[in-house]
Amino acid sequence: MKKVTFKDIFIPTFSLFLICLIITAALAFTNAVTKDKISENDENSKQASMLVVVKDAKTFEEVEDGIFKALDEDNNVVGYAISTVSNGYGGQIKVMTGIKDGEILGIDVYYNDDETPGLGKNTSNESFTDGFVGLLSNPDLIVNKDYSGEGQSVDAVTSATISSRAVIAAVNEACEKYQSVVFDTAVSDTFAGGEQ
Repeated sequence: MKKVTFKDIFIPTFSLFLICLIITAALAFTNAVTKDKISENDENSKQASMLVVVKDAKTFEEVEDGIFKALDEDNNVVGYAISTVSNGYGGQIKVMTGIKDGEILGIDVYYNDDETPGLGKNTSNESFTDGFVGLLSNPDLIVNKDYSGEGQSVDAVTSATISSRAVIAAVNEACEKYQSVVFDTAVSDTFAGGEQ
């Protein structure tokens, strides 16, 4: 039997340590180089998505984190675009919801890259997203297969119920934000104006 020496243990251990150190440094460098580009691409996707859900808008003004007031060329409010995130089957799903006067103008699933192609990724198809147009902005939306007679239902994407539920959860969150930030602010402004 061969005697194990310090050298027999040290060289493989040190080699493994060096490989891990080099890989970690390479990943950190790649992250530093691509972080700004990824952030810029995400911002561009978000901007394009806002125009999809509030078609009459020319500009957007951020009211609060993820809530954007949509303005026309004369600076009139033509709706709100609200960005929310939910966890789907494969990862994050980012949804933009357009709302005006308590009604959903439209939704856009602007990120679902981690969902299964041909299934969960189909939540970005118009055949699914068009089902939200015209619904009330009450946070009571549910998938049709879960419908028990209360709330509003939306048909799920075939074989992608988890992803469909994730989109609906994101839209419900947007509706809650609309109610609490936009509606409540308008009510307080009305009362404040009436007291003066």
